[in-house]
Amino acid sequence: MGIFDESYSSVELAKILGVHRVTVTNWIKKGALKAVITPGGRYKITRKALKDFLQEHDMPIPPFLKINEKKLVVAVDDENAVLKLLKKFFSTKDMLYLYQLETFSNPLNAALFIGDKKPELVLMDLLMPKLDGFSLAEKIKQTSPDSRIIVITGYATEQNLKRLRKYKIDGLLTKPIDLKVLKRMVDDVLKLK
Repeated sequence: MGIFDESYSSVELAKILGVHRVTVTNWIKKGALKAVITPGGRYKITRKALKDFLQEHDMPIPPFLKINEKKLVVAVDDENAVLKLLKKFFSTKDMLYLYQLETFSNPLNAALFIGDKKPELVLMDLLMPKLDGFSLAEKIKQTSPDSRIIVITGYATEQNLKRLRKYKIDGLLTKPIDLKVLKRMVDDVLKLK
């Protein structure tokens, strides 16, 4: 890990804390907030320096600073529009610092990755070519039994729901995706509040 890994610019930090970037720069210049200056003359603040500053000044600590590393989430869907939406969703301020998203349009490639990396959460479609969601859920339970599964489908029929029960999935979301519901579900399944 390099010195600038898991660090924030003054602009990023201003967005995180909901203050103006000049305020962050003033904290740095006064010595209240420790920062490193990049070769380009920009400030970079490490996670540790940020957490220490917030604690020292009795400021609320954002949830992403309370965890030691991002949780790995894998999204599997043969629709590129869905994967694009999920990438955008997981790059928002609320999600970016908590989760690392990997996406796959090919469920066979996803199955290999999941077996190797053991993600905390898998978001997956149900009806896909080459390997359907039922078979993928079975493979996940065999190769990565601690991974949680949320199925995102446009085919939430009674027959499909009945078949899914045997794989003990952790959540079901119907398409089109309601992002507020998805956020609640992801946080609940991974016990983040």
